[in-house]
Amino acid sequence: METRPSCPICQHSMKSQLEPWLQHCTSCDLWVSSLSPSADLTSNNSDLLQENQRRDALKYLRQANFRTIFDILNRFLPIRNKKILDVGCAYGWFLEIATAKGAIATGVEPETEVANLGKQQGWDIRLGYFPDCLGEEEKFHAIAFNDAFEHFPDCHQVLKQCHQFLIPGGFLILNLPNSNGFFYRLASLLAKLGIKKPLHRLWQKDYPSPHLFYFNASNLHKLATQHGFYLLHSQSLPTLHLSGLWSRLRMDKRTSRLTAAFLYLAILFVYPILSILAPADILLQIYQKQE
Repeated sequence: METRPSCPICQHSMKSQLEPWLQHCTSCDLWVSSLSPSADLTSNNSDLLQENQRRDALKYLRQANFRTIFDILNRFLPIRNKKILDVGCAYGWFLEIATAKGAIATGVEPETEVANLGKQQGWDIRLGYFPDCLGEEEKFHAIAFNDAFEHFPDCHQVLKQCHQFLIPGGFLILNLPNSNGFFYRLASLLAKLGIKKPLHRLWQKDYPSPHLFYFNASNLHKLATQHGFYLLHSQSLPTLHLSGLWSRLRMDKRTSRLTAAFLYLAILFVYPILSILAPADILLQIYQKQE
């Protein structure tokens, strides 16, 4: 008899769905992949990605969402002169906004080329992995994971480490893809019909750092509370913006201009409906460390 893996959150048995490398928990609705990250992200891993397109694709939406995050965080933590860590900080956009608001901001980024672009802007970015590139005694008032938490293979270990590096009463910011979002549900439906590419793209299959988890608000809350974090705020964030959309569709070198043009026109047509009625694909949850 085949032994099914256990869900890392609720310990319910999981089963393979949609793809052989995908496991789904029918109890808490967690999705887990067995995709393998690149052995060394600090080297150049741009075979599939056009770096300039990726930067242009993400900048406007990420910066807008980061401003929203700081507006919410400021309700609980006046951030001026507070130490904030951004794990997977990429080009340093979160650090830029934090610094402008008076925070003492530090980033961690494993991709050399991306980290160097941020360093050139003057941001404090440690090249490497969380928490290996931090000092054992360093403490932060807030730790943020912006589209990064779902890339770590051991979600329990990461939360234990966050608890260690946060001051008493410190804050944890989790900003990540939502399995209850419109595009994930649509991609899952298409995969059942044999159209797998949208699902592969959402999981970043064949990318240097694929997604290893897809959470929703409920199972993420259940996970965080197991490690001494209390939920303060939960909401969705915008998934798409027309600014940068073309670059987003073209950043994967395997996507032809014709395919990108078709997708661009399709999204342009449904964008007004999606922005109002469709469940968003980005989840934001802010937690406070409990002793």
